[in-house]
Amino acid sequence: MENFFLINPPLSMDKRYGKLKSAGSTMPSLGLCSLAGVIRQHNVTPVIIETSPFGLSDMDIINQIQAAQPRYAGITATTLSIFSAGELAKKIKQVCKETIIIIGGPHLTATPEQTMELFKDFDIGVIGEGEETIKEIITRDTTDLKEIKGIIFRENGQLHRTESRSFIKNLNMLPFPALDILPNFPNAYHPPSFRFKRLPAASLVTSRGCPNKCIFCDRSVFGSHCRVFSAEYILEMLHNLYNNYGIREILFEDDTFVMFKPRLITICESIIQEKLNISWSCLGRADMVSPDILKLMKRAGCWQIAFGIESGDQKILDFIKKRTHLDKMKKAIIWTKEAGIMTKGFFIMGFPTETRESIQHTIDFITTTPLDDISVNMFTPFPGSQIYQTAKEFGEFEDDWRKMNLLEITFVPHGLTKKELSQYSMLILKRFYLKPKTIIAYLKRMITNPQGIWNILKGLIGFIKVVRKEK
Repeated sequence: MENFFLINPPLSMDKRYGKLKSAGSTMPSLGLCSLAGVIRQHNVTPVIIETSPFGLSDMDIINQIQAAQPRYAGITATTLSIFSAGELAKKIKQVCKETIIIIGGPHLTATPEQTMELFKDFDIGVIGEGEETIKEIITRDTTDLKEIKGIIFRENGQLHRTESRSFIKNLNMLPFPALDILPNFPNAYHPPSFRFKRLPAASLVTSRGCPNKCIFCDRSVFGSHCRVFSAEYILEMLHNLYNNYGIREILFEDDTFVMFKPRLITICESIIQEKLNISWSCLGRADMVSPDILKLMKRAGCWQIAFGIESGDQKILDFIKKRTHLDKMKKAIIWTKEAGIMTKGFFIMGFPTETRESIQHTIDFITTTPLDDISVNMFTPFPGSQIYQTAKEFGEFEDDWRKMNLLEITFVPHGLTKKELSQYSMLILKRFYLKPKTIIAYLKRMITNPQGIWNILKGLIGFIKVVRKEK
């Protein structure tokens, strides 16, 4: 039986998280696990290589590739990791010329032609969802690539892009992600320091597509129409994780988890009725929650919801097409706290049209709202987002894929400087995390959650390094 290698390319924790690397995530790629689940249904053995948890280098991967001589090597890449993927592909070709290298992920989908032109060692690019496409690649003769929808490939030195592939309508048809073939799962994989209460932990994505119109998001892989796994499918996955892997913490990673109320109610009620001893967190839009739903989520084990607030300035929210109001966000945060669930706010610094006044509005929002945690990223015009093509109209944009980690400043709006953006970002973090209320709250978390003490300390060490750097 032939092997199909699926690789998350080497990208250092420094590159991904900067000074906060000690608090970073080493969770596996659910996309690769999903592809592996499909591949093994077709008389092919998938092999997943996750580099971050084990600190693997290109040479570590090449040694495995050279020993196995696989027919296929699939690499997933974000914009930040695309150069690492290209370098790895080049090294694979040097030792295994016959191996067909397939590139997938959000960056390739956003910029197929440019990516394939730049990285000559990629043989096939998978555009959009990969499960049905990969199935066709391994079941068809590769000389018949023009008949496979949703790819870009090389033939006689020329690039050919085939007809787009429709999105998978019924996600329940997909097998469970092949977590069982991950080396040392779940013990080798850890969430970000402040994202869990217990270990072992696992991440789940329960929907695909996003109907929201935020101009800074890339929706090219899964589209704008939201499709969901059913409540029954999700509950079966939870039971599998709980019983077969000892998972006690779930991170629901999809932005639309709370959007589908009947499904959410069924999941929560089932967890309560079955007395499934898990804790979990999720992401959510603030205008999608209500007091009743929040109380039910709390009873079912939800301990934290992270809201994408982005800015404390309504004009900025309107410009980025957030399609909600600050009053709704404040109300949702208060409701969540009243239900006994911790809140986290995601904020972005340096939007187009950002001013010192709008930044001060964000600072005011953070300091007057009962948030338990915050995250402050730098506005980054990613390939595939609506703002990518017009970003230079609103400021200075350094279109360098290697720097797009949401931490480095690649865009500076007119009227502000890079230094100011950095200083404002640090001011927000200091005002929030150094206030007595926040410090006391973290001490309580360490006392009530002994299992997470070391991870909280690692996060604090990372924060101290950031603060010291900015002095």
